[in-house]
Amino acid sequence: MTQPARQPLRKKTGMLSVHPGRPVLEMGMAPEALDQFYWYMQELVAFCRTAGLATAGHKHEVIERVRRQLQHRAQPPLAETATSARPKRMATVRKFGLDEPIGPDYKCDAQTRAFFVSVIGAHFHFTAHLQRFRKARAEQPLTYGDLAREWVAEWERRKDKNHSPVIMHTWEYNTFVRDYMGDKERNAGKTMKDAAAAWNAVRQSSGARDYASSIARTRTGPPSAV
Repeated sequence: MTQPARQPLRKKTGMLSVHPGRPVLEMGMAPEALDQFYWYMQELVAFCRTAGLATAGHKHEVIERVRRQLQHRAQPPLAETATSARPKRMATVRKFGLDEPIGPDYKCDAQTRAFFVSVIGAHFHFTAHLQRFRKARAEQPLTYGDLAREWVAEWERRKDKNHSPVIMHTWEYNTFVRDYMGDKERNAGKTMKDAAAAWNAVRQSSGARDYASSIARTRTGPPSAV
């Protein structure tokens, strides 16, 4: 019997297709395209490497770095780390206490967790909200007690079934899925797999990528390629 011809293997890129009208991320691209189209983190990091920019940080930080470069604006100075700012030395013993100020040596490590467990309880765990709360007040006096009280306050807020935790703007996938699953009128019986498929369709479009905008587009027809 004749063996069927083998199909050539397709290289896996791990990336889905995007809007056909999306420009190439390079110098000269309009900065507005960063908001109009979806960009993968690895694309943004590759651009930063080519431009000689720092690649560390959350996605929204990297995007702003790219935006400044495209706008020919100066990049803000990077905060020096303990290892780069001064020679290595013996680790100092950190002090813990409700009135103890949060210093530049703050870490989400076993020691810090042990302290919070001792004052909050075994249910304590580090959260993204607590990190945002701390970083948003980096220029203000902040104590371990402030963090403990905010953690407990957030814990209590989450007990309210109507409470919606704040999701950072750049966490587009999380925001979309939360709103999709929360729309019981349109998506009753739908699963996370359905939500992910809907997100993939939205990610390949141009314009806003929030759930409400995707509903508005379905009423007027799919976006046309530019």
